[in-house]
Amino acid sequence: MSAYKIFCDESNHLLSDNSNLMVNGAIRIEESRIIEANKHIKFLRHKHNYQTELKWTKLVAKQKEFYKELIDYFFTSEFMQFKATLVMNKSKVNHERYGRTHDEFYYVVYYYTLRDLLNKNDQFKIYFDYKDSLGSKRVGELAKVLENANYGTPLFNIIHSHESQLIQLCDLFIGAIGYVNREDIKHSSEIKTYIAEHIDSKIKTEGSNIGDIHGTKPWAKKCNIFRWTLSDV
Repeated sequence: MSAYKIFCDESNHLLSDNSNLMVNGAIRIEESRIIEANKHIKFLRHKHNYQTELKWTKLVAKQKEFYKELIDYFFTSEFMQFKATLVMNKSKVNHERYGRTHDEFYYVVYYYTLRDLLNKNDQFKIYFDYKDSLGSKRVGELAKVLENANYGTPLFNIIHSHESQLIQLCDLFIGAIGYVNREDIKHSSEIKTYIAEHIDSKIKTEGSNIGDIHGTKPWAKKCNIFRWTLSDV
């Protein structure tokens, strides 16, 4: 039996926010390697004098090399995987067809994000970024969904993003995915475009038939992006 930790984050999950897509992401890491990963990320922070919390909405243009080395570290490590679910045109999703609400759809999206990272024969601790007072309720409902789907009973935790280097890294990945897939904004940020293009190039190194940052094939292992279009939901 192996033990893993999974660090999750989400972007634009509310129906009323200013984006018509939503992205959920999760980084899975072998529990025995968590200290090693945190130490290396802290080393990169010290090397580049990056002292603030890493957030997609607060990127620093002059820290391009820090972001590059952080992304490279993830892709060269053999003990971390990333999975994202990208929902396009969320306002047009036909919830009535399936007898659900948008809040219930939130659990469906997280199910698709986590299902390929879980199995009932191993142990999992899952960490979510604190968003609001409804977090505990959402986590409880998600636990029921996963248990009903026979994925075992992972231990769930809600923490603040500044407490976790890997939630911050997850935020960087889902931010880049959301950025390049939004058609309603001008992609005028040089640093955001650079990060998205670098992630895209790293995804493509896994194989010519894997896909890219807009969505990957189901068999992508290192960085898997499930693009869920309107026709699917």
